[in-house]
Amino acid sequence: MSQDADASGTPTVSRRRMLQTTGAATLAALAGCNTGTNDGASSGGGGGAPDPVRERVDVDVDEIQDGGTLRFGLGAGIDSFDPSYSTNAPSGNVHGLVYESIITQDAAGTVYPWLAKSWERVDVQEVEDGAYEPYMVSADTDDDGNLVADDQILIRNQEAGEVLSVNEAPDAVEDGTYGIKYQAKLHEGVKFHNGEEMTAENVARSYEVVENSSISAQTFDSFLYAEVVDDYTVNIYGQEPDAEADNQLPVDVYPMEHIEEYPDTGADPRNDHTPIGTGPYQFESYETEERAEFSSFDDYWLDDLGLDALEWWDGPDGFPTSPVVDEVVVAIVQDNATRAAALNNGEIDLTYGLNTGTYGEYRSAEDFRLSVTNAGAYNFLQYPVTQSPWDDPRIRRGVNQLIPRAQIAENIYNGYRNPAYTPLPEMAAKAGTVDYEALTKELRPQTEQNTEAATELLQEAVDDLGVETPIEATIETNATDDRLREAELIAQVLSNTEFFDISVEDFEFTTFIQRILGSEYYQQGNIVLIGLSGTFNPGSFYDAVNSIDNFGQCCNFNRIDTPELDEIATEARFSVEAVEDSQFRGEQYDKVWQGLIEQAPNSYTVFGTNVTALSTEYVGYNTYTFSSSILPYGLHAPEDQQVAYLNRE
Repeated sequence: MSQDADASGTPTVSRRRMLQTTGAATLAALAGCNTGTNDGASSGGGGGAPDPVRERVDVDVDEIQDGGTLRFGLGAGIDSFDPSYSTNAPSGNVHGLVYESIITQDAAGTVYPWLAKSWERVDVQEVEDGAYEPYMVSADTDDDGNLVADDQILIRNQEAGEVLSVNEAPDAVEDGTYGIKYQAKLHEGVKFHNGEEMTAENVARSYEVVENSSISAQTFDSFLYAEVVDDYTVNIYGQEPDAEADNQLPVDVYPMEHIEEYPDTGADPRNDHTPIGTGPYQFESYETEERAEFSSFDDYWLDDLGLDALEWWDGPDGFPTSPVVDEVVVAIVQDNATRAAALNNGEIDLTYGLNTGTYGEYRSAEDFRLSVTNAGAYNFLQYPVTQSPWDDPRIRRGVNQLIPRAQIAENIYNGYRNPAYTPLPEMAAKAGTVDYEALTKELRPQTEQNTEAATELLQEAVDDLGVETPIEATIETNATDDRLREAELIAQVLSNTEFFDISVEDFEFTTFIQRILGSEYYQQGNIVLIGLSGTFNPGSFYDAVNSIDNFGQCCNFNRIDTPELDEIATEARFSVEAVEDSQFRGEQYDKVWQGLIEQAPNSYTVFGTNVTALSTEYVGYNTYTFSSSILPYGLHAPEDQQVAYLNRE
């Protein structure tokens, strides 16, 4: 193992040359319940990429009905109402009602300006090793010798005892030391729910909310500084040239009330702080672990400006400028069977993440339907790589070839998921490989179930290590029926060999997340089975679960450290060549995926689909690629000409 990160997940100077930042995750989230084939997909999405939504439904704008209350069943607790303090994907469905960013993305990943009239890259340049050294300042150390500071640290030089924090970043930018520069020109007249007008200062200072928050590593892996040019223009700088900057540099935009007055716990009614954004819905009430209510925001900016304010808009006349549903009630019902019963009884209108065994019933029912999309997500096993004998990659590779991926996809998930023979979902393949089909063909022999090859590899390892068999271990997972059945099947297959005795333990999702994010969890020797909902960027599927920079955050629980692959992944994202040459970027990432299968710190079991079950009274709904936006996307998404309405007749 190479030099470790500190307890906060912030890397040392040895990471990513001299420039390394606070973390490498790219807005990935833990999925409590989450690619398949694209059967019957239309080309409804913009930007030319394939639309991942299967059997997309459209509405006639003349038939849209205004009003009503939509009832959404959420299968996990809301860890925070503030997106800067949330690490689980389900909560994103609440955030998306209230908060917005300067950009948005359609179901295929194309980026569109949103709160910004325009969003464009204006400069990219290499940053030499040591370029930030003149701006670094001395820092204190904690009891473990790690550099610490009250302010968000961007870059550390452990040997020199110096850091670059957000306080020193403006001086570097002023001298022309940065890797990439974007400029956003904002719409004028955008109001927050408290009546405050959004300006460039709100955008620039919203990064302060993210500082030292739960997702700080996911933002400050590339962000350097936001500079107010005038009231409605802001320049946003990245530390290095960044091929993912287009959609990773922007953050949710907050009002000054939040930025200046809310504490480090963020905007959460449990702390007596109201979530305030620019979104189409405003927060009304919350009953802890039961329900949250939202109502239409009367002064929503797009209603005032009109769709013509979006320079990219080319949809039909009469398309709504905001969601047509007046109120949204989010009911928290964590048990799948109870949530399905609520849908069947008309207590909720839609939900997702139900047991796959129920999907056939909804598909054939007259009063219900399914909306299905190929998802940017996978389930994965993460091994205790610092604990013997799991620190030997042969043990992990052997397990990798015992996992019955095809059986899991077909029998556990009823064909609604595909076996994950690579570490990369197809949704992120455009920028993450030269040839996805060729990559799968190359890696499949090492990931497809092959008991003979696995036995040979495991026998070699246990003989060399002198390990007594069977090796005892526990697979820990969250308590959803499908996920638990997957864990039990894997445990059974492993235990049926002479090498393993595997048990399974399950936990409620929020409890589970708190458990596996604990700083000492990696020492317990447990195997984790959970889902990851990433982004359209391939880096999100490497960094979150493999980079030591994210130890203790989403989603490195067992202190995985793959420094050689980190270097390659860095070149695939943080280089001018990667920004300007997609072929180079794909070649680099292909090396990363090949290396991950060889080292096998994680085993990827199945790729996800998002399957939403809903009442036919909710008309025009289509689900979204990522489970964090299933609710807000279906309500209104002009980038895909998506809108849905209630017909209670």
